[in-house]
Amino acid sequence: MKSGGCRDKVAGKGREIVETEEFAAAVAKLGGHRAVDEALATIYDGLYRNPHGFEHFETPPFSFRYARTKKIGMMPPLVVIFRIIDEDGTVYLDHIEEDL
Repeated sequence: MKSGGCRDKVAGKGREIVETEEFAAAVAKLGGHRAVDEALATIYDGLYRNPHGFEHFETPPFSFRYARTKKIGMMPPLVVIFRIIDEDGTVYLDHIEEDL
């Protein structure tokens, strides 16, 4: 996965996951990738396999999907907000924060 709008296609999965600048900034506020990667590993796996399988919120003008993690170690539960571009299946990670 790449940040800052860069794309990275995982071999064999055929899907790209792109971290927006806003997502990268939110990850930094949570302590960086070292702090959140373990909690996000299952979400990333699910996004590569079937991003449409996550909860969906839609009300004009907003439409997004979200995923939640459980508490892992010292990392509190997290919620990840993302969008899917249906033309090519690209997933854009827009935000992450503690799930209160």
